[in-house]
Parts: sequence; structure tokens; C-alpha cells
Amino acid sequence: MNKAIKRSVKMRFQNKINYGDHSDAYEFTTRGELFHKGRQDYLRFEEALSDSEKVQTTMKWDGRELMLIRQGTILMRQGFVVGEETFGRYVTPDASWETTAITDKLLVQWPSGKTRGKIKLTYKFLLQGQETGTHEVRLTLEEDTTK
Repeated sequence: MNKAIKRSVKMRFQNKINYGDHSDAYEFTTRGELFHKGRQDYLRFEEALSDSEKVQTTMKWDGRELMLIRQGTILMRQGFVVGEETFGRYVTPDASWETTAITDKLLVQWPSGKTRGKIKLTYKFLLQGQETGTHEVRLTLEEDTTK
């Protein structure tokens, strides 16, 4: 079995949620690892929800489905496939909910050499069958050559 070659990346994560006539947005920058294993690519990074609450996030890409896996204060597993309804779960210390994503757009481009990579994802998200809005997620990735 081949050992995965890990590359360090710098990334900017942006999320905009539109629901009705309201919208919320948040963003953060962090460092992560990008690696290929088997037939899939993985992006792994840590998300700080607060000073004491952290979530390890992994995005797994197989060329068709982007799988989001979050582990820590929040547990979440959700797949995204363009034009399909996919099911997952969102778990906090207090509750667990079924989730549904209806993916409209999905673009994954990994950085190579000095070029930037990006992930763009647009989907409708439902928690226990209740729509929470349309999410627009953008990640900008750049190979981190400072290490």
C-alpha cells in the first residue's frame, strides 16, 4: 500500500447562508493538509468554534461525491452530489438530527505547483426535514511552502 503524501495548505473558508430575506455569513482562515489515498483526495483542517471548542474537519473527494466529516464538539457526516438529495447526521452534545442536502453546484480544484485550488459548493440544507436555507461555501486553497 502506498503511503499518502501530505501537502500543507493555507486556506480561507467562507460560508453564506440565505434564508428568506435574511442572510448570515462567516469566514475563517486556517492551515490544513491535503493528501491522496487510494482513489480519493482528502483535505483535513481544524475549525475553532470557540477558545475551548474545536472540530476536526475532513473533506473527502472521489470525483463525484464530496463527503464532509466533522469530529469534535460537533459530529457531522454529510455527502454532496450535484443534482441529488443526500442524507446525513448532525450531532451536538445536546441533540442529534437527521440532515438532508440538495446540491446545486459543486466544483473541486486542488492546488498544484504555485496555483491556487478551490472548492465551491451550493446546496439547500434541511435539519429534521426543516429547511435552514441555501448554503454557499467557498474554500480557497494555496500550497503552504513556509514549512
